Amino acid sequence: MTLPPARRPLNPFPYRGWMSSVADADRVADLARRVVADHDPKKVPIPEYLAACYDAGLSWVHFPEGLGGLGVSRGLQAVADRILQGAGGPVPLGLNPMGYGMAAPTVREHAQSEELKKSWLRPLASTEHIWCQLFSEPGAGSDLAGLATSAVRDGDEWVLNGQKVWTSLAHRARWGLLLARSNPDVPKHKGLTYFVLDMHGPGVQTRPLRQMTGQAEFNEVYITDARIPDAHRLGEVGNGWNVAMTTLMNERSALGGSGNGAARGPSRTPWRCGPRAQTCALRCCGTGCPSCGCAPRLSG
Repeated sequence: MTLPPARRPLNPFPYRGWMSSVADADRVADLARRVVADHDPKKVPIPEYLAACYDAGLSWVHFPEGLGGLGVSRGLQAVADRILQGAGGPVPLGLNPMGYGMAAPTVREHAQSEELKKSWLRPLASTEHIWCQLFSEPGAGSDLAGLATSAVRDGDEWVLNGQKVWTSLAHRARWGLLLARSNPDVPKHKGLTYFVLDMHGPGVQTRPLRQMTGQAEFNEVYITDARIPDAHRLGEVGNGWNVAMTTLMNERSALGGSGNGAARGPSRTPWRCGPRAQTCALRCCGTGCPSCGCAPRLSG
């Protein structure tokens, strides 16, 4: 006689997952209300308010605790944002678009130590440190893997030389996400290494790219014998392409407004802008501004 297949036992706790999600949502909401109560966004400077959000784990709720998150579902970011921004707080991605949308997840995933992650993420979240993305080059736009900026190892440092172009916010950035060629003797995708570049360091020069309109929405960056400590390398040597995929996939997520509620900044959402607001990261010329809600053109 053929026996019917064994049936899986019923889940004795069918609502445990749902109850856990409700508890997480309540926790996120309580923390957000506490931040608003202790740091009224209508009265305190924006960096102070956003730093308080980071310390409470509300910058990216799905990040680990201690790194601006709570280790909960990414979807609960909307719970925090509804309270934080509903009280008059800013949309952080509009103030630090490359930082919030691309640098934060890349640093979280690939930085070499917890200390470095913390030292970069908190001032990024507060918008004290603006970030930019140094990928595109005069000869490597659509073919990113064909880039020519070189990175040569010199002890515990790397010496970089090259040029980047179409870089948004390079003139205001403190740090830049940079992809360079560390091995020219292997297939192009395999010879790349990923770094965090000090935009204020020696050998880094930023120039605006003037358009026919007279505006300068982008920049070109010249890198001449700039030195980067090996500790500021993200990912393994030669694995820069895979690290760059982390950045680019999160760029798509940020611009699409999916997941992280703060990533809704580039959409045409009304922005608060008043006399006490921080200067907009992207000037109001169709490139994104809190005062008009226009969508930024991001490049790099």
